[in-house]
Amino acid sequence: MTNDTKPGASSGAAGGSRDPDVSVIVVSYETADLLAACLESVRAAAAEGVSVETFVVDNASRDGSPELVEREFPEVRLVRHGWNAGFAAGCNVGLALARGRHVLLLNPDAELLPGALATLVAHLDEHPQVGYCGPRLEDAAGRTQPSARRFPTVFSSAWAMLGGPQRRPGSRHTVDLHAAHGYERDLRADWLSGACLLVRREAIDDVGPLDDGFFLYFEELDWCRRMADAGWEGAWVAGATARHVGGASVGREPAGLGAAAAQGPTAVAGDVADAARPFDGNAPVHWVRSSRRYLRRHHGAWGHFLAHGSQVLLHLLVVLRHLGRDDERRRAKVTCAWDSIRHLVG
Repeated sequence: MTNDTKPGASSGAAGGSRDPDVSVIVVSYETADLLAACLESVRAAAAEGVSVETFVVDNASRDGSPELVEREFPEVRLVRHGWNAGFAAGCNVGLALARGRHVLLLNPDAELLPGALATLVAHLDEHPQVGYCGPRLEDAAGRTQPSARRFPTVFSSAWAMLGGPQRRPGSRHTVDLHAAHGYERDLRADWLSGACLLVRREAIDDVGPLDDGFFLYFEELDWCRRMADAGWEGAWVAGATARHVGGASVGREPAGLGAAAAQGPTAVAGDVADAARPFDGNAPVHWVRSSRRYLRRHHGAWGHFLAHGSQVLLHLLVVLRHLGRDDERRRAKVTCAWDSIRHLVG
C-alpha cells in the first residue's frame, strides 16, 4: 500500500493549518469514468465554504483511476492498495488518516449536488444527538432512491419476499422508511446508504471503524447499528441531495463497493420471490456471507437460522409451485429459487 501525495493535502483548508470540517473518503475500484465527477463535486462543496480534506483509496484499479487522481486532482490524497480489500477495509484506511470533525463516506459513483455537504454538516452541528446522517439520493434520471431504513429484523427478507412492504409499509419488518413516510421531510433513520454517509467524529471514536470482515454489503448497516447501540441517532436529511448511479464497482467483479442489500430478495405482492436473479442481482456469495456475519453478531445463531431458514422455506415453495410448468417465466423462477437455496445453505 502506498501513499502518493503529501500529508496534509486538502481542499478548502488553508495549507492544512487547521482540522477540516469534513474528511471525505472515496474507495474506488475500476471507476475512472465516474470518479472525476465525484471529486469535482467535492471540490465544488469546498468552494461553498466547507473545509474538506479528500482521500481516494484505490483498490488496485487497472483502468487509470489512480493516474486520473494524480493528474486532475492534486489536492486529493491518493492511497494505493495493492489488492482489492473491499469497501470497509478501504474506508478504514482513510479513517486512519482523517482529521476532520466529521467523516463523509462517498461512493465514486456518487456526486454531491450544490449545498448538500454544507446542509449535512449543519444538521450534525445543530443536532448533537445525531451521530450520522445521509442525503436524498437521486439516480441519473432524477428519481429519488430509497436510502433511509429501519434496522432489519430476522424476518425482514422473508417479509419482503412475501410482498409485505407493499401491503404494510409501516411494519417493523419493512426496512424502507420512505414506504410509509415519503420523501418530503427529514426522517429519523436507523441506518442509511453508505453511498453518501456523514458521520460525526465522536460517534466513530465511540464504536471504532467499519468491520472489514464485510467485504461487500452490510458494512454500513453494521456500523450504523453499532453507533445506534452506543446511543447515537441517525437522520435522513431531505434538503441535501446527492446523485448516485449505483453498483458501479459491483458490476466490475472482483469488486468491493455497493450499498448494503440487507432487505434481501424482494417480490411483487402476491407472488413469492418474483425475482429474475438470486438476491435481486446482488453478488450471492458476498450477500450470504455478509448477511450471516451481520445476523450472528446482532441476532445470534438462532437469529441467523430463522432468517436464512425462512428464506429457504419460501424458495422451496416457489419450486413446488412452478416446477414442471412449461413456461419460460416460471422456469426462470425455479432456477432463481434453486440458486438462492444453494447459496443460503452452502
